[in-house]
This record gives sequence, C-alpha cells and structure tokens, in this order.
Amino acid sequence: MNRFALGLLVAVVGATAVHAVDAKDTLGASFTRTKKLKGKVTIDAKNEPIGDILKEISSQLEDQKLGAISVTFDIGVSKNTKTTFASKDKSAEETLDGLLKTLDLGYVVISKDKDRYDGWLKLVKGTNRGYEAGQEPKDGPKPVATPEPKPEPKPVVKPDPEPKPVVKPEPKPVTEDKATEQEEKAAAARLATAKELIEKGKDAEAKPLLKYLVKYAANTKAGADAKELMDKMK
Repeated sequence: MNRFALGLLVAVVGATAVHAVDAKDTLGASFTRTKKLKGKVTIDAKNEPIGDILKEISSQLEDQKLGAISVTFDIGVSKNTKTTFASKDKSAEETLDGLLKTLDLGYVVISKDKDRYDGWLKLVKGTNRGYEAGQEPKDGPKPVATPEPKPEPKPVVKPDPEPKPVVKPEPKPVTEDKATEQEEKAAAARLATAKELIEKGKDAEAKPLLKYLVKYAANTKAGADAKELMDKMK
C-alpha cells in the first residue's frame, strides 16, 4: 500500500467518529470530518473577528499534526464579524458548534472531487453542521459527541487467570508503490490550488496543502513538486 493511501486509511480508522462517514464523501472531505474536526482545541476570544478565531483553531490542529483547516465564506457571511467565545479542550467540531451558535451560522464540509475547495469548510447562514441542507446522512445529523457515563463494574466471582502477554506483530514497512492514476489526479489538483495561493501571495494558506502532499502523496509527481516548492519557500 502506498503512503498516500495508507495515510488516509489510518486517519479514517483511527478517528473517533461522531457522524457516520457519508459514502459520497471524497477522501479530502472524509479526512476533514473524521480526523481534523476531532482534534482538541482551546479558544478564549474576546470581541475578535470570526476569521481570526478560525485561524487559531486551524493553527492548533496543525500543531497536532492533523493538518490545517481551510475556510471559505458564503455570500452574506463576513469573516470580520466579531464575537466573544471561550471553550477549553473540546474537539474542533464541538468548538465550531458552540462558536457558530452565537452568530446564527453554520458550516458545510465541501465534498467535491478534483475541486480546489475539496475538504474545506464553508461558513453559511443557518444551522448546518457539516452538510448542505437535505444532504445529511439518512439517519440525520448526529449530535456533537458527549461522554457517556461508565457502567458500574460487575463483581468478580472468580479471579481470572493471569492473562498471557499479547505479542503485537511488527508493522509492515510502507513500500514505494507507484501511485494510481486517481491518486496522481487528486494530488495534482491539490498542487494546483497551492500554486494558485502562492501566486496570490498567500503562502501561509498554501503551506498546509504542500505539507499534505509531501507527507501523503510522496510517490506522486505532485508530491515531488510540492517538496521542491517547500524547499524554495524556506
């Protein structure tokens, strides 16, 4: 299994999912829902623009090696809208839920294959929580996760025998398999977006995309080009 596919597989399996992953989600959208939005963040904002608060959330997630969250704003939603909000050690998903409630806003995880905004968040007017209206999973959007009370332990009737040590198998080394055509196209689309941002002088927004390509698409042409771009930006 190549590094690009393995990285995304680990991200999806390792995350504690609150929403069931929609089968229609792209890899980028699924990674945002099941990995990035599960990272814990702490916010203490006092009359600050919502755009700055979202950048702080993104920065904290990037520090945790989960990758930055890119955000776009729907018509009529301004990143300069100021608010006061505090949240400590909550998932990014819970934090966004509380933050946007104060502004009567919602967000959608963009899921469009080969689109420059694939995997981004779009802030919209309304109560959306991850999905476009009418596009929620069939069982409806699930509420933000809350810890369930632990059941009382049952009394032990007989002592269990001493458990045998579990021998974990050695992890298989990642091989440098050739990327598939689909992986090459997906990586090329991300690289194109990064280059576009660099041309506009938005290096800070381009770096997370380049880092993602270097880490998860190293065996693609776009991954190699991304590494060269990052070396030049140092």
